[in-house]
Amino acid sequence: MRLLKQCECRYTMNQSLEICDLCKKPFKTVYPPKFSLHDKYAHYRRRMKKEAETRGSL
Repeated sequence: MRLLKQCECRYTMNQSLEICDLCKKPFKTVYPPKFSLHDKYAHYRRRMKKEAETRGSL
């Protein structure tokens, strides 16, 4: 399966390109990460958010 990649100036489907020859920036995938109802890291995110709220960072 071919994935769409993007840099700051263009899109490509060429998987062998890692850095754009026009803007010299790395290509990134355009698609969002997979969504799962069974989030393995939700506990850690909630704990970090709670700690940030008690410190006044948020």
